[in-house]
Amino acid sequence: MNTFKKYLDKAFQVLLYFAMFLLVAMVVIVFTNVVLRYGFSSGIRWGEEAPLIIVIWFTFIAMALGVKENLHISITVFTLRANRVVNDLLDILKYVIQLGIGIIIFRYGWLLTLNGLKSFLPATHITNAINYIILPISAIFIIGYSLCYLFENIKDIKNPKQERKVENV
Repeated sequence: MNTFKKYLDKAFQVLLYFAMFLLVAMVVIVFTNVVLRYGFSSGIRWGEEAPLIIVIWFTFIAMALGVKENLHISITVFTLRANRVVNDLLDILKYVIQLGIGIIIFRYGWLLTLNGLKSFLPATHITNAINYIILPISAIFIIGYSLCYLFENIKDIKNPKQERKVENV
């Protein structure tokens, strides 16, 4: 599992670098479009469409990052007072739910992507699938990290003498 997680981390790092590039591109596009629109009474024809695509991509990359870093909203009042067995079972439930959500996002994201191939964006004339292809991509990372954490948690349960670190405190 460590080898799988290592490759998953490397692939996700590439996706994060791509997201950083997209952030710079979005800032440049929006800034240029604002300057052209207010300074020269013209604008970039695709200046609103491209940042919208980038924001959609950011949303789903951030969702996968939240699963990777365990950053999603958690209620810790109960888990701080519960014993280790209850916490382990709740963590397993959390990872199973994340896994299910990842599978749903992958399945329907893939169907949306295939359906998006039939239409085109009005300004750029790029296939509408560009808006949806990030769903299965991010779902692969959500599924991968959920599986890693699920197996890691199950392995921890089999070793009850080892004290676990407390998450989300």
